[in-house]
Amino acid sequence: MTMDEYNNAVKQILAEQQAIGQATAQMAMTGKANPTNPEFSQLMTKQWGLVQQMAKLNTDAMLGIMSPKK
Repeated sequence: MTMDEYNNAVKQILAEQQAIGQATAQMAMTGKANPTNPEFSQLMTKQWGLVQQMAKLNTDAMLGIMSPKK
């Protein structure tokens, strides 16, 4: 993975997290942001997956698992 690919992956994850944040805020305003709401639980599961993806990307970057720019 090149740094450009890393940066693009991070931008994608952050955009998805922003969308989740907006959806969660909408749910909170309508009183639907709670664990008994399947849609809310699905969003939180997706958010956790994104956190894990970001952690893997950062770990790979710290370990130097990056290829030189082609």
